[in-house]
Amino acid sequence: MNITTLVVSRLLRIFGVLAIVLVNRSLFAQEQELQRYEFTTEKMGVPTRLIMYAADEKTAERASDVVWRRFDELNGVLSDYDPESEIIQVCRRAGESREPATISDDLRKALEESRRYCEITDGAFDITVSPIVKLWRRSRFFHKRPPEDLLVSAKANVGLDVWSLDDRGVVVKEGARFDVGGIAKGIALDDALEALKKMGITSALIDASGDLRMGDAPPGKKGWKVGVASLNDEPTCYCELSNAGICSSGDANRYLEIDGVRYSHIIDPRTGEPLTRRCASAVLAPTATMADALASALCVLGADDFLRVVERVKKEALAKKADAFFLEYMLLQAKDKSDAPYADEEITVSASAFFQEKLNEKD
Repeated sequence: MNITTLVVSRLLRIFGVLAIVLVNRSLFAQEQELQRYEFTTEKMGVPTRLIMYAADEKTAERASDVVWRRFDELNGVLSDYDPESEIIQVCRRAGESREPATISDDLRKALEESRRYCEITDGAFDITVSPIVKLWRRSRFFHKRPPEDLLVSAKANVGLDVWSLDDRGVVVKEGARFDVGGIAKGIALDDALEALKKMGITSALIDASGDLRMGDAPPGKKGWKVGVASLNDEPTCYCELSNAGICSSGDANRYLEIDGVRYSHIIDPRTGEPLTRRCASAVLAPTATMADALASALCVLGADDFLRVVERVKKEALAKKADAFFLEYMLLQAKDKSDAPYADEEITVSASAFFQEKLNEKD
């Protein structure tokens, strides 16, 4: 190697190092320019919080408007309380025709996902449980079980066979009703985060009353610090999470007592009966839609039967060659004859390896 070649080689190495340093400094500078912005409001009937890292306040405010608008759009489609929502209008026309009713893309997506998770959970998650839910809601006012004949009638309108979906639309049997409350927030969270990403905002967290969807971690952090559900006031454990959905379900505070029996607001669609065991669940998944649907199913099934669901979802992900698939869960159940606040020995914990590790770190 002659002197000229040697000098050029050394210069290339020097400039290469300088280039790497300059790129790293540039990326660091961009990261430093991002500021934290937080917005709160009420959407879908629950307190909702949006945290994002954006270049400036104007960008953040514009992004928050997009997120809140998406929540409102989906609420207008999926609300079980708004008499003008699309899903209620569809159910009101149930039985009028054997021809499928034309539906929006948003409602189609919600129904497709709901049917999928009903099949995966063997009916532990089922949006047609609505007639039974309404009967038990009335029981809160009358403080007695629903009349047995009404329960039998309502149960006849629950299941995958009371509605069908195809390319033309949806057909709903007369008497059947939808309640997508167990998946609607998850869908909204996923859609809202996707809308942020399209605007170039990747580091964000959206919290809909304990159901969360996270994008990239905050600048300089490993992830978003999240407290995981508990039967008491304090979270059971904390996790640092990014690019995931985590949702919870449970009946720690929402229940009805009749003749000494404690009935949860969570209904088992397969039996028409509310749960009588006190429980809280958390599911961590690639999307909030999956986490939302499976969190309620976990409470209904219990941890042992939920393992079948985990295997089915994993198999489905492998078949689709999904990237970075994961599904973690935790179920807390209060032992009989114990009252809140619960001591550790009064709670049975069933958890996947990820959450078990977090629990061990706490100890």
